[in-house]
Amino acid sequence: MNGLILAAALALTASAADAPVLPDMAVGHSTPGWSKQGRSLVLYDAEGALAFEIGLLREENGAVTREVLGDASPDGKAAWTLERTLTWNPSRGKLLESRRLLKIHGSQGQTLWRDESADWPEKGDPVVFSNDSKVVLIARHFGESWSVEARDWAGGTKLMAGPFPRLVSIALTPGGRYAVARWGVPDKSDTHSFFDLWTKARKDIETSDLTLGLARIGDDGVVWSGRRSVFAFSTAASTSTATDGARK
Repeated sequence: MNGLILAAALALTASAADAPVLPDMAVGHSTPGWSKQGRSLVLYDAEGALAFEIGLLREENGAVTREVLGDASPDGKAAWTLERTLTWNPSRGKLLESRRLLKIHGSQGQTLWRDESADWPEKGDPVVFSNDSKVVLIARHFGESWSVEARDWAGGTKLMAGPFPRLVSIALTPGGRYAVARWGVPDKSDTHSFFDLWTKARKDIETSDLTLGLARIGDDGVVWSGRRSVFAFSTAASTSTATDGARK
């Protein structure tokens, strides 16, 4: 019996010696910059090590709802968080108070600027970045009215529009030159307002005039609804004129 055990041990040793030697596993690293992972916003440094983390949450305590929500910019160089505390009546059927704090976070985790009036529109996020993080579009809420504001990365104002009775959604083109606000008044069709942040030109289009009530604008300044071009901004940076487009 002892001989059989010894032979088996020798066989296992020989098999291990013949097995190829695997290289050491590389230590895992994450892409530098901001990203949203699970219930956190995280920032990784140039070596891919975790440098900063912000917890995202939603909690209710009686008549008070507290939440911290946010996301990263497309290139990961910035991020936003919106802390909101809502106080309701005992039946939670009426909002009594809404306290909000928007923070724009930079590439080192620092707070670049703050805003205490940012709020969620009816659809989508309250903050939209351009692809390079240099332009930020935010939805703002004052009492019963709304506005839309475009700022640069340092918080400087590039455009202000409003007031609007309702704000449905906001959007920004990837290049950061053109913005869209969909808004409305009670018992009327919504309006799509398009803005050229460079020239301050504005074009309002009734949503009822759009295919399925939808429209989009690209970095070329052309507004499309379905397959139909309905408007085109002048792309010249030095002019504030805009031309109606009817290119079928």
